Order: sequence, then structure tokens, then C-alpha cells
Amino acid sequence: MKRISIIGGGTGLSVLLRGLKKKTSDLHAIVNMVDDGGSSGKLRNELGMGPPGDLRNCLLAMSEADPLLEELFNYRFDRGSLSGQSFGNLMIAALSELTGGIDHAIYQAATIFNVTGHVYPVTLEDIHLYARLENGREIIGESTIPRIAFEESSPIEFVNLHPARPKAFKEVIPVLETSDIIIVGPGSLYTSLLPALLVSGIKEAILRSPGVCIYAANLMTQAGETDHLELAEHLKVLQEHLEDNIFDGVVMNNRAVHFDELRGYELEHAVQILPSPQDRLYFEENGIEVAEGDLICLKDGLVRHNFDATACAIMELSQQIKDKRKQ
Repeated sequence: MKRISIIGGGTGLSVLLRGLKKKTSDLHAIVNMVDDGGSSGKLRNELGMGPPGDLRNCLLAMSEADPLLEELFNYRFDRGSLSGQSFGNLMIAALSELTGGIDHAIYQAATIFNVTGHVYPVTLEDIHLYARLENGREIIGESTIPRIAFEESSPIEFVNLHPARPKAFKEVIPVLETSDIIIVGPGSLYTSLLPALLVSGIKEAILRSPGVCIYAANLMTQAGETDHLELAEHLKVLQEHLEDNIFDGVVMNNRAVHFDELRGYELEHAVQILPSPQDRLYFEENGIEVAEGDLICLKDGLVRHNFDATACAIMELSQQIKDKRKQ
């Protein structure tokens, strides 16, 4: 059975986990810990705990629990002093208090929800995201960075963790070193993927791993974060920050969505990301294998990865890369 690890955060990570859990039970989600907005941000500020939101979403995605229990865990209060709070986040906060830390809380929640595989915080240290914009402005705060970059029409030039180089959670490095497949993404380039990859030892563990490292490409740009970035430029940003190329392959969607189906994204100033000839040339020149196809579905007006098709593409590409290594 193949050991699969996926790194990142946000909606993209949890969506893809729903497909990957059908491919293996040896599945590991490694989640960034810089979220400081919404329900997670409130709990982080008031209780001094790590942000639970992305961890909660991964637990739900990997769960085999009764649908009503899953609905309860995802329930969000809409009035009173708890308005905006997720029941799942509150439960993780309570478990964290009872068990002595968010790592123990996640373990207990995974047992309760019959989770296939494991979910880990990438670090237990209290970290925040720092960014420098092209106009020289310096910002701290994951939820603030894209908004200010968009408002000032100044792209993000560089991000780092504050404090820099936090220690990785003890179980994460051994898991990466023994993974057959490591997936980075999908997820927000600067505020989900890099905050996980910049934790001390993560890049090095990926490079030591005998497995295949695959980038799962995003479907849409994100205002204030990846405006006008081509697909290959996403990888260049990752490589420039990590000062290494960690990728063996990339899985990308090539089906264009009709303009009418993207109208909702106009308000978010987001456009679809599709591979160009320049992207394909870059991948070829850098020895990065490619799998592409129709990997999307539309849900409630939102463009999402078809998790089954994407998981299949990842498995096929990883085997193709391994077969090529043997030649």
C-alpha cells in the first residue's frame, strides 16, 4: 500500500483528500498553521491555541463517520456570542484543553470521526505569516496580506514565517521521508502552501524521500495573491522561496469553463488558470512530468477539483515517473 502525504491548507487540500482516501489508507495530511482569520483566528487569539479550521476540514474530508455527525462537526452558529463559530472548531478547542494540546486533540477527533489516515499540524509553534510587497510594504498576518496587496495593487514579492524556521511537528518529518507520493497543493500559493513548506526541515525531508513529489495546480487565480500568474510561475515562486526544485511532476486541469459559469468570480477578480505552451515548455526544460485533463467540477457556482479524477491523475503520473526512473 502506497504512503501518500499531502501538504498545504484551505479548501483545495480537503477536497482532494476525499479522492485520495479511496486510493490508500496510509494517507497523511500536513496542514499549515498560520490562519489568523474568522473562527480560527478568534479561537487562536482568545485561547492561545493553534488555528483549528484547516485541520477540521481535513478531518471531515477523511472521515467515514455518519453523515449527521459530519454535519454537526461542520455546523456554524449564526447568531449570539457564538456567531460565526464552527462547532468543530469549538470541539477541537475543548479537546485541546482536555488533552494538553492541539496535536492530541486532532488524534482524539480522528478516532471519534473514524478518519482514514492521519492529520498533522505542520508545527506546534505559534507562527504568523510575514510578507513584503513589491512597493516595499511589510505586512504580518495571513488574512491581511492578500487584501492589502490587492488594495495597493502591489503583488507579493516575498513571504516568510515569523518567527522564521519554526520546528516541524515531530511526526511530520519521518512521514515525509517514507512517503511514496508527496503532493503539494492545491491551495493558496503564498498563504497556504509556502507557510507549510517553509517550516524547518520540510523541504529537506521531501528531497530525502525516495518518493515522487507532485504539484497539484490551482484552478483559479486569487486576488492580491496570484493575479496574472501563469501556471509555471506558481512553481517558480515556490522554487525561488525554497531555493530548490522539489517537484517531479505537475497535475493540471486543461478544460476551460464557460464564461457564464465564472460570473461569480468576477467579483473576486479571479480568472481560470489554464496551461499555456510556455508552461509546457518550462516543465519540459526542467524535467517536470505532466498529467493534464478535465479535472474540474462545478458546485454551487464554484469551480472545484473533481477529486476522483484528480486523485487518479496523481496516481497515474506518480507511477509513470517511477517507471521512467527505472529505465
